[in-house]
This record gives sequence, C-alpha cells and structure tokens, in this order.
Amino acid sequence: MEKVKFNKYDALDIVRSALFSIILSILLVMAFAIIAKFANLSSSVIEPVNIAIKILSVALGCLIGIRHDTKGLVKGIVVGLVYAGLTYLIFSAVGGDFSQNPMSVYDILACLAAGILSGILAVNVKRKKI
Repeated sequence: MEKVKFNKYDALDIVRSALFSIILSILLVMAFAIIAKFANLSSSVIEPVNIAIKILSVALGCLIGIRHDTKGLVKGIVVGLVYAGLTYLIFSAVGGDFSQNPMSVYDILACLAAGILSGILAVNVKRKKI
C-alpha cells in the first residue's frame, strides 16, 4: 500500500473546503430554524433536514474548495471527518449539550460518504475557466 503524502496545496484544499462547509452549514441551519419557527414543523422533520444540510454543505464545500486535481478520495475523507467533528463541537457549544446521541454516528457516516463522493467528483470533473 502506497503512503499518501500531503503538500501545502492539499492541506489548503482541505482547510478551504472544511471552512466553506461549516459556514454554509451554519447559514442553512439558521435559515431552517427561522422557517421551522414560523411553519410549526414537527420535531420529526428536524433531524432528517439537519442531515441533509450537512450532506449538502460537505458536498458543496468539497466541490468549491478542492482546487488541485489530486487525492480527491483522501481529501474528501478528511474534509468529511473534520467537518463532522467541528460542527459537533460548534453546535454542541451553542446548544450547551455535549452528550453523545445515536444520530452522531449517522452524521459522521453521512459526512464521510458526502466527502468521499464529492472529493472524487471534485478532482475528476474539469472546471471550465471563465
């Protein structure tokens, strides 16, 4: 098995993707919270929408943040895991509850899957230059 070596551009791709994903996620969660407050949504809708927001955020973060066309699978894995960890810390700190719940495992798996797929897609899709 070949060892994967990262250079500064790979690290920059990961940081850029994770930060974009986190910012997008915070904005989408805030928008959804406003909608949920005025639409009187049931509590059973909140968790699936939050997971969809996380998947969308990681996917868009990888597609926009990964600019160098190497190691898409590894970058996607790292972005998904970094995003899952940081959003857990951020949203737990905001909510004041760091308890572990079963949905955390699904969050990690969903972020990991989204990171893998979008990381591979990001390095293999040629971007059109404007």
